[in-house]
Amino acid sequence: MLEKQIKLKHGVSELGNLQVYPITEVLEDGKVISSTRGNPYTPKDVNNMESFDQKSKDIVSAITTKEVKDAFKLEEQKLTKKGIEKIITYDRTVGDSGAISVRRVTRLFDNGKEISKTYHRSWINPADNPEGNDVISKALAKELHTPEVITAYKQKQKDNKGLQPNL
Repeated sequence: MLEKQIKLKHGVSELGNLQVYPITEVLEDGKVISSTRGNPYTPKDVNNMESFDQKSKDIVSAITTKEVKDAFKLEEQKLTKKGIEKIITYDRTVGDSGAISVRRVTRLFDNGKEISKTYHRSWINPADNPEGNDVISKALAKELHTPEVITAYKQKQKDNKGLQPNL
């Protein structure tokens, strides 16, 4: 028997905005046989989140405080278009387990023209110390890594420990 389900994937863009991606999955006998990611959407008004799920609301709550917005502006690097410049930005996705995937994007510019772009991905898992990460990633960890999420994550790690292959 085939059935369709729609899940949501959550992220925060380089500009500090919530992005929600609808994921349409087709299941056969309870197993995913097809998965399609739709275009991301962002709330038009973060003060009116009625049609959004709780995770979206929690993310917006974390990233729209005055403290986080002010720190984000201080962290932002401005392109001067003079000589060689390096600009670093971040985008993030939040997994079902609460793990936050942080992608650092490093761009090099020569007089305002992008000449190089590289990526580096790191993770902030529940129970990890988020210090040393960008301000929005830290705010997400503080908001989303509740004691319940940390406990569930640790239990899942313990349950999966015996399932990993020996390398």
